[in-house]
Amino acid sequence: MPEWEAAKRRMYEVFGHVPRPERMVGCPHCVEPGEELCILVGPVRSVKAELLARYAAKALTTWGGVAEFRYFLPRLLECAAADAFTYPDPEIVFGKLASAEWWTWPIDERDAIAAFLSEWWRETLRNYPVHPSVSTVLCALGATGMDLTPCLSAWSKLDTDAAIRHLHDFVLTGLSGERLTNAFWNRRSPAYQQVLAWLTGGPAAAAVEATFAEQTQEPMLELLAIIEPALHPSRGDVDRPP
Repeated sequence: MPEWEAAKRRMYEVFGHVPRPERMVGCPHCVEPGEELCILVGPVRSVKAELLARYAAKALTTWGGVAEFRYFLPRLLECAAADAFTYPDPEIVFGKLASAEWWTWPIDERDAIAAFLSEWWRETLRNYPVHPSVSTVLCALGATGMDLTPCLSAWSKLDTDAAIRHLHDFVLTGLSGERLTNAFWNRRSPAYQQVLAWLTGGPAAAAVEATFAEQTQEPMLELLAIIEPALHPSRGDVDRPP
């Protein structure tokens, strides 16, 4: 938790230099004149999620540009990571980072965002249950355009009960044959291919088998025994760990 809180705090510090917009131009058919005033009052970190949600859904498309997006970014990501918006979903909000090409921003901003994303994933793996789900978090991270290799490598350790439970939930609800079920995945994206290859190409199965050999807790062994054949759907129950 301290690392996660520090990552959020760092976002506010790094983006604190971005000037508050005086006004925000929006599509006249989508945004009422002056509608932005309620989210431009007071410190950005104090903007209520229910007020920010409408902007979160329309940012970069029909309301404001990159400058406004950068001003609200720490609060947008904090709220989305907590799934505090009724709409839009976290995957949509984090996907706007890719639309804004955040990897072209100043190095300190890129580093703060990368640290936030990485720590959000670590915080997810550390805890069970979590909200949003591990499926949502992984898809949201993939939507940013980041390389998911470090995330999958960390998960492969399966070194906590939470990590094992997350994988159990993911393979049973987030994977169907050779397809990830979260509708927000861009199936042509490198992130989608990374996750699918990890799950169905052998790495996840190898991690499960290695953990099964070392695990001593009966509840975890039962979960691992369920996970393993799900990663080899064509094999059924063949070669399930004894």
